[in-house]
Amino acid sequence: MKHLFIIVILTIVAFQVSAQSKSDIITKGIEVRKYYEQDIEDGDKELYIFKEEYFNHQGEVIEIKTYKNSGKELDEWFKYKYDDNANLIEEIELDEKGEQIERMVSIYKNNLKVEKLYYDHKDRLRQRRTYEYEYRK
Repeated sequence: MKHLFIIVILTIVAFQVSAQSKSDIITKGIEVRKYYEQDIEDGDKELYIFKEEYFNHQGEVIEIKTYKNSGKELDEWFKYKYDDNANLIEEIELDEKGEQIERMVSIYKNNLKVEKLYYDHKDRLRQRRTYEYEYRK
């Protein structure tokens, strides 16, 4: 029970920090946030980039790049699109050349996600997931 309580508290704190960060991104006009790291134990002499996040004017993440090999090599690259209700409608995973690996499209009705479509690197539909909601009476 104690573990459950700690998890609930951490979730609430994480949500508040996330909401605050989005507010800061909007009010301060932040366009890109870069994360740097130095692994002193491994002998790194300088900081290197390991993550970049790009934001739109609404404070939503529109692109994330992560790096490996002490910041010398792109590890993951994602781009995101949102609708006017701030629903995530498209996620694209790209390779180091900027070519599509996978694309995911979310479809919403009444502001609820009802379907998610998965496309391969040639933009061929490969998987479809649907969401169904049951309401209290």
